[in-house]
Amino acid sequence: MEVRKVNGFFIIFVIGYIGLSVVCASIMAYAQNSGIAVPDWIQYVMSEGIILLIAIIYMIVQKIDPIREIPYKRIGIVDVILSLVAGYCLIPAVLLISNLSMLFSTNYLEEGTTTLLTYPFAMQVILLAVIPPLVEELIFRGIFFGSYRKAGMTGAALMSGLLFGCFHLNINQALYAFVIGIVFAYMVEATGSLWSSVIAHFAVNTYSIGIVQILKMAGMYAQDGSVSETFENAESVAGQSTAITVVQIAMIAVIAAVFMMLAVLCIRTMAKRHGNLEKMKIQNVKLSHIKNYFTAPVIVGIVVCVMYMIMLEFSGTL
Repeated sequence: MEVRKVNGFFIIFVIGYIGLSVVCASIMAYAQNSGIAVPDWIQYVMSEGIILLIAIIYMIVQKIDPIREIPYKRIGIVDVILSLVAGYCLIPAVLLISNLSMLFSTNYLEEGTTTLLTYPFAMQVILLAVIPPLVEELIFRGIFFGSYRKAGMTGAALMSGLLFGCFHLNINQALYAFVIGIVFAYMVEATGSLWSSVIAHFAVNTYSIGIVQILKMAGMYAQDGSVSETFENAESVAGQSTAITVVQIAMIAVIAAVFMMLAVLCIRTMAKRHGNLEKMKIQNVKLSHIKNYFTAPVIVGIVVCVMYMIMLEFSGTL
């Protein structure tokens, strides 16, 4: 019953998010055309606000008490540190998947955050690394994973990761979001708290803005959000050799594997501390069990997301 409910919510969630985003974008465009200055950061806040609004409406309709039913249990300082370390250990895997997917897709995150990177560092952290984890973890590890969990741990982790990836609505982010979404689910299971995945999500999201801040300090990144001429020349030389690209990807793959093992070690340590290690054993998910997760509404929602991603890629190449 929980699976069917949350699957029905996903299609409403996707269509509602896309529809409200289009409406908000139209309002912002109209305002700008009318001479009203609208700061770029508004769109980031509005995007997360739309997600939160839809989630609140769902919880009200379904009579879900977030304090009682969403696992916001407090975690200790050791769990906070382990969650941060696990999150940062996921970054090489994110880079690997992102680099591979950029062979056939566009990095829309990089394109979309260029202006944002001109803002003060503290504001970047709030907009990209604080607000999104708080909102998105409530949805995907709170509502979706929490609902699917009642039907089994492994299937719940896979489904919540799949929907998390699809919801990013572009191929590049969807692929690595799927992987880290699964890991975030296991972190929640390990600690019994959503705060562990929020902290790990924060760590992953701080990576890009942290690197840009370091490059700015080193004079390799201009204040207007563009790379310096020296850095552009270095990138150009490196990009001329296919062999270098292959070697780089191979090196990232090795590093990603090592750091992923460290992330797993952190999660196992948290699970042992909370007595949840046995609950986290990977189960054999049979085909008959998989069918139980894929009811018509969630299939339609996934198809809508995939079609949107394909259309986005084609529109970007025209």
